[in-house]
Amino acid sequence: MAVELKEIIAFMEESFPLEYKADYDNVGLLAGRRDRDVTKALLCLDCDKFVVREAVREGAQLIISHHPVIFGGLKSVTDGDPNGEMLLEAIENGLSIYCAHTNLDSCPGGLTDCLCRRLGLVPIEPIDGSDGRICRPEGELMLLELCARIKRELEIDSVATTAQMNRPVRLAAVCNGSGGSLAAAARAKGADVYITGDVKYHQMREFYLADGFEYIQVSHYDSEKIVTELLFDRLKERFGSRLEAVISKENCPPMTEVG
Repeated sequence: MAVELKEIIAFMEESFPLEYKADYDNVGLLAGRRDRDVTKALLCLDCDKFVVREAVREGAQLIISHHPVIFGGLKSVTDGDPNGEMLLEAIENGLSIYCAHTNLDSCPGGLTDCLCRRLGLVPIEPIDGSDGRICRPEGELMLLELCARIKRELEIDSVATTAQMNRPVRLAAVCNGSGGSLAAAARAKGADVYITGDVKYHQMREFYLADGFEYIQVSHYDSEKIVTELLFDRLKERFGSRLEAVISKENCPPMTEVG
């Protein structure tokens, strides 16, 4: 038994509506035919040539990626660059690629809300527009325990922070991925700690010097890798045995720490 790709697309866009997509984003079916039958889908944060080859080995017909495989202006698809080579290999092997990015981040019940729940934080409202979340802790929470939760829930060894560990958390702001542009709005809404990644050095200095506004840095990859678990659960709930979902083992962070 199989599922037509157009049925999977309809479900994805019902679950993560395109109205939540940022204007700059490029989401949806980026490679493939909508009438293709799919029995297995490979789930990943980033689609690259290693993930494509994994999908071929797994016998998958579809890759669902969080980050878009085509983002800027695409003028050619050749083996002269890594992204072109990846797309060629996917198409030549009959693979379709669907991407859900900022719409999956920002919509109710999406990745940002999922991250908040994992950290024991209850979303109250977006930081700005539909992006990020202002949250209250489920109970009494100190910054030291919040840092410990982040490490435990995201399975990472450490976090970087400006925080004074003995301070309580009243309101926390959370933005998975790159949230530097939301820092001022998070502070204006009364957050005393901001959890995000990819902020610039001068912003880190501002966090360090700001009274009552702390920063906990989680890498872009680590704050978003749980997207595969979210997708796995949603697809299994909707399609059951009609569609086998597999979480990629080849998708990995672009950098590793050297001790």
